[in-house]
Amino acid sequence: MSYRILPPEPGGRRDRRLRADARTRAMRQVAVSVALVSLAAGTFASEQAESLLRSAEAAEALPAHIAPVEAADPVVEVVVESAEQEIPYSSVETIDPGARNGSTRVVQSGVPGVELVNYTVTIVNGVEVERQPGVSVILQAPQDEIIAVGSLVIPETTPAEQGSNRELGQRLASELYGWSGDEWLCLDNLWSRESGWRHTAHNRSTGAYGIPQALPGDKMAAFGADWATNPDPQIRWGLAYIAGRYGTPCGAWSHFTAKRWY
Repeated sequence: MSYRILPPEPGGRRDRRLRADARTRAMRQVAVSVALVSLAAGTFASEQAESLLRSAEAAEALPAHIAPVEAADPVVEVVVESAEQEIPYSSVETIDPGARNGSTRVVQSGVPGVELVNYTVTIVNGVEVERQPGVSVILQAPQDEIIAVGSLVIPETTPAEQGSNRELGQRLASELYGWSGDEWLCLDNLWSRESGWRHTAHNRSTGAYGIPQALPGDKMAAFGADWATNPDPQIRWGLAYIAGRYGTPCGAWSHFTAKRWY
């Protein structure tokens, strides 16, 4: 949508008005000149002034052959344009009780949205002078970025002694499931509190037995008939139980810190 301010049509109402104004201005200028000359030259000037006035009247009676010189009227256009515009995405934080306290990881990437915006644009003599936004329509809503912030406190532990049950557990966790670093620390803290890594630990009130405190203890027979005296099948059973129920040792440790059991 646009409109233009155009020059007056020749012979039209506006054109005739402009020509009449030009003749009036010419007569006034002549009269002023005559008055000045009269003051300076007396009677001679008066006679000359009468002659000039007659000439001016004669000029006024003649049709104007040259249009008055005026500044060109500006050409103004008003148009409506549409343009796609990006909508920035937001970042949202969630608590991950299974990750180390203070750690962060992106669980969902953010994706910008898109909206269609109408603009009313004013153009003067081919130059844009104003752009006003109007109605907008969302074509695609933005997708938030989701960042998980860990809240799990994992106490540091001492290095495992060579040949100990802890050293065996650390090695099997790494070899069988790739668990090391924080996952090993979670496992170490969990079983240190459950049994102190003693393969003969027995809870008299519940009947739980061994390093992982299996209940009942004979569940561990699937990993070795000597489960009651051998830490190897106990650790293998315990690792499989954690992987199946909690996914990782830190998942089990998070549950333990909240419930005091796993």
